[in-house]
Amino acid sequence: MFLSIFGLAGGIGMPMQTSINAQLGKRVGSPFTAAMINFMVGLAALLIVTFAVERSLMIPVDDLMEAPPWVMTGGVFAVVFVTGNILLMPRIGSVQTAILPALGQIIMGTLIDTFGWFDSAQKDMTWIRTIGIVLVFSGVLIVILSKSGGIKAVTATGGGQVKHIWLWRLFGVVIGMCMASQTAVNSHLGVVVESRFFAAVVNFTVGLTLLIILHFLLLKKKGPGVKDGKAPAWILTGGLFGVLFVVGNIITAQTLGTGMAVVILLTGLMIGGLIVDQFGLFRSKQRPVGIREVAGVAVMVAGALLFHTIL
Repeated sequence: MFLSIFGLAGGIGMPMQTSINAQLGKRVGSPFTAAMINFMVGLAALLIVTFAVERSLMIPVDDLMEAPPWVMTGGVFAVVFVTGNILLMPRIGSVQTAILPALGQIIMGTLIDTFGWFDSAQKDMTWIRTIGIVLVFSGVLIVILSKSGGIKAVTATGGGQVKHIWLWRLFGVVIGMCMASQTAVNSHLGVVVESRFFAAVVNFTVGLTLLIILHFLLLKKKGPGVKDGKAPAWILTGGLFGVLFVVGNIITAQTLGTGMAVVILLTGLMIGGLIVDQFGLFRSKQRPVGIREVAGVAVMVAGALLFHTIL
C-alpha cells in the first residue's frame, strides 16, 4: 500500500501542472506553445526515468509498425487533455477542472469496458457499477451547483460570468474522455512494446511532435504574452508533474491493479484541485473551498470506488 502514495501524489500533481501551464500559457501567449514546452520538459525527464528502469531506450519499432495504427494516438489524446486544461483552468477554477474530466473518464471508461474498445477486456454493466456512475454524477452536480450559486452559471470567483460556461464544462467532460482513451491506448501500447515506460515515451514523443507542428502553424496567431518581470523557475516544472502522473499510474497499476489505480489517481486529482483552489497556488485565482465542495468530491470518490473495484 505504501507504493499507492505515488499514485495519489501523481493525481494531486495534475491540477498543479494545469495551474503552472496556465501561467506559462499567459507568459508565451499560446496554450499550444505552453503545452509544447510542458511535453519537452516531461519527455526529457521521462527518458531519464525510463533509462534508469529499463537500462535501455531501444524501443522495438518493428513491433510498433505491426500494431494497429490507433496505438499511436495516445499522444494525440494527451495533447487535447493538456491544452484543454490550460484553457479551462482560468475559466472554471481548479476544482471543476479536476472533477469534470474525472466524470469524463468514468463515462468513457464505461464505454470502453462495455464494448471492449482498444482491445481492452470487456466487462458487463452491473447494477453496482451503475450506482457508482450515478454517485459520480451526483458529486459533480453538488460541486458545480455550490460553485455556481445554485442553477446560475456563475464562476467560482463569485464576481462575474464566463461566457458559455456550460459549454466549457462540457468541454471538461470531453477532455476527460480523451484521458480515459489515452490510458486504454497506452495500456495496449505497453503490451506491444513490452514496457509501460516505453509506451509513455512513445506517448510523449507523438504528443510533442503534434504540438511542434501546431506551434509553427499557429505561430502568427500567438498573443503577445505577459511580460511582468522575470519568470519564476517553477513555470517550467509542469512537465515534471506530468511525468509524476504517468509514473505514479504505472507503479499503482502494477501493484494494486488498474481499477484501484484509477480510484487513487482520481482521488488525488480532486484533492489537488481543492488545494490549488483553496490556496491559489502558482498564481492561480484563489477560490475558497466550502463544505459542499468537499462533500461533492467525497461522493465522487465513493462512486469511483464502487465503479472500479466491485464486480
